[in-house]
Amino acid sequence: DNAAESRDLKLARDLAQTSSPTRAALADGRISAEHAGVITNARKQLPKSVTAEQAQTVEAVLVEKATRLKPKQLRQEARRALAAIEPDETVVDAHEHDLVHSEEERAYQATKLTLHDNGDGTITGHFTVPTFQGQLLGKILDTISAPRRARLGATLAQAGPDTERAGRYEDPAHRRGLAFLEILEHLPTDRLHSKTAATVVVTIDLQHLQDGLKVAGMDTGEVITAGQARRIACNAGLIPAVLGGQSQLLDLGRSKRLFTETQRIALGLKHTACAADGCERPYAWCELHHQIRWARGGRTDLHDAIPLCHFHHQRIHDTDYDHQTRSDGQITFHRRP
Repeated sequence: DNAAESRDLKLARDLAQTSSPTRAALADGRISAEHAGVITNARKQLPKSVTAEQAQTVEAVLVEKATRLKPKQLRQEARRALAAIEPDETVVDAHEHDLVHSEEERAYQATKLTLHDNGDGTITGHFTVPTFQGQLLGKILDTISAPRRARLGATLAQAGPDTERAGRYEDPAHRRGLAFLEILEHLPTDRLHSKTAATVVVTIDLQHLQDGLKVAGMDTGEVITAGQARRIACNAGLIPAVLGGQSQLLDLGRSKRLFTETQRIALGLKHTACAADGCERPYAWCELHHQIRWARGGRTDLHDAIPLCHFHHQRIHDTDYDHQTRSDGQITFHRRP
């Protein structure tokens, strides 16, 4: 592997100095080559004002941590390695911010996507994206592929074909691939907007968000710059829940065939998932169904809307099945005799 050989050669050059505590720990087997790469990279990223003696102190602290942490965890600690010699936390914060900002810039420069038509009805692709966007995609895929269609022990009418026991979807990569298909099929083709069906929690105090000199922590375990957090906050937005107010008409009667975005938002205060009994498909990926069908005189009113995932929305229109709405709003399905 040329990439691995290149990394090993680069590490050997970085560890050329005989007094390096990283070199000694690697030779003793106390840390791995991956750990050593993280440490040597962190040393090179220290401010130019740091003396050789101070750099040795920082390196020694990281070597000690490397004996207890995995390389990924050590990489996060290394961003704040300056704290070993710098008592001023604001200086450490600013240095960490600069490092993360540089990582983001390099990640955007490296971003690419290629698609290849295999000529057999499939397309193979390869992409490289920044960590934040990659983890966002991972969250969406996990949300779609992980939930069960119905509670354990439900009938096939409720849950669909027993694909788990049939072995068709046992491969996690295959399940993620199917989830990716669902994402593509739900992309808006009539309008493009910045809303997303997955939420990543970004934690940062207001003052630091305004100052822009401290990183923000995500619930995925990674960090992003304050500037990135501000951009995401602009896209996410805050929607006030105003029900029945004069500014928003929630009940449209027969004036429109499709439910509006306002109605979808309002219904989301009541539902968190598909209304089918036990289905865990998130509300954001559900389609709004008329309890009384439009063709039979149904109205596009909020109280007549039911969120159903793509699978159960197809099932409710399937003439081979009957459905019943319980008092708690959950829908059960039964195959007709």
